[in-house]
Amino acid sequence: MIPPLCFITDPGAARPVIEQALAAAQGGAGWVQLRDKTLKDGDFAALARALIAALTPLGVPLIVNDRVDVAVACGAAGLHIGQGDGDPATIRRRIGPGMILGLSVEEEAQIAAVPGGVDYLGVGPVHATGSKPDHAAPIGHAGFAAIRGATALPCLAIGGITSDDAAALKAAGGAGLAVISAISRADDMVGAARALCTAWRTA
Repeated sequence: MIPPLCFITDPGAARPVIEQALAAAQGGAGWVQLRDKTLKDGDFAALARALIAALTPLGVPLIVNDRVDVAVACGAAGLHIGQGDGDPATIRRRIGPGMILGLSVEEEAQIAAVPGGVDYLGVGPVHATGSKPDHAAPIGHAGFAAIRGATALPCLAIGGITSDDAAALKAAGGAGLAVISAISRADDMVGAARALCTAWRTA
């Protein structure tokens, strides 16, 4: 079951990653994804283990971004990979059948290459976002709807998402929202997560 709100950690935000993750979880995020492109594997693994320890009592699984070996070694609940992070079918064999596997999709043409074994898609960027400066061209609500209509897999919308997007993305058949700065850069991170969950639930 894909939760309606996934929080992706923000190493550039003022508050520490563990504080961000706990606030998001307390506000209703059903998943936390650990993403940091610069941290060394050993430090990343230590942070992943600390997050698992902090989030497990709250019943919130940790998804690891990109780093297959770390995800397996830490016993993370899932792994999320991008288009350039390796063959999803090969990665599925490496992680085994029990781990959640997500794949980023930026355009409708990429749907045809999604193999079996992928559990959900992260679709976007819906809007331009400073959280990932090298992101692909924004697809907007219409682009999200087109990709969602081309696959039976659950689709999490990502990229500059706010509460204002919830109704359109839910109407398009989205499974939920994946956010970074909407929570990590908020003055009240718990409140921001709650507002996103409420927007989705009432849309």
